[in-house]
Amino acid sequence: MIYHEDGEHIYSPIELSILVPCLNEEENIHLVLDDLCEIIRRNNLTNIEIIVLDDSSIDSTYEKAVSYANKMGDIVIRIIRRYEPRRGYGAIIRFGIAIANGQYCIPVSADRVDPIEIIPAMLEKMRNDVGMVQCSRYINPTDADTIPFKYKFFQTIWRFLIRLLLKQQILDSTYSFKMFRRVDVLALGIHSNGFSISPEIFFKVLLSNERVELISHSQGVRLFGESKFQFSREGFGYSYVLLRAWFHKLGILWY
Repeated sequence: MIYHEDGEHIYSPIELSILVPCLNEEENIHLVLDDLCEIIRRNNLTNIEIIVLDDSSIDSTYEKAVSYANKMGDIVIRIIRRYEPRRGYGAIIRFGIAIANGQYCIPVSADRVDPIEIIPAMLEKMRNDVGMVQCSRYINPTDADTIPFKYKFFQTIWRFLIRLLLKQQILDSTYSFKMFRRVDVLALGIHSNGFSISPEIFFKVLLSNERVELISHSQGVRLFGESKFQFSREGFGYSYVLLRAWFHKLGILWY
């Protein structure tokens, strides 16, 4: 792998790394890979890698992903299985960012809820020196129709706390479907092991005075398997991330 540097950012021949974290997604993995490959081909995207990150699934997710990748010759698909005890969504995402080769990274849910058709538009924005492109489900009111009520209720409280503590109107900081410069995020330091890694990345990029752009779209609905998100387990992590962002605004630096 060859890298070159322009004084600010390090560039790789791989432009975009698509991270697909998986835990027991045997019903979805071949479908989401089909979807991603179709988007890549349809938009003539080059220098892309897809990295399937299997978090020690106990079903056939890993085997199905390997079988799929072995049949592909035109698109780089890397299949990586973690054997250490599971530490959560954030831990597998941090691992994926670290081993990726791309200049940019984007996590894509294996359950096929993310609107991956906007990846080309997000990539174009990143090429125009944007620090992060965040898919927002709340710019257009109808985009939130597919989100369960309890999640929308949580988001209302979350946005109120952001306005109160950070003095900013931020519509969607928690959605994991975001594109960012990989090396910059690694340099900022990310620590969350849970789903709170999504707002952690968002706030750290925002608070480092990078340009953040939102792109509106709705998310889909999971058809197979079960969601791994649990409020009772993730609440502390989200609260901690927002508290640290507030401290950063007060001058107690986060990084």
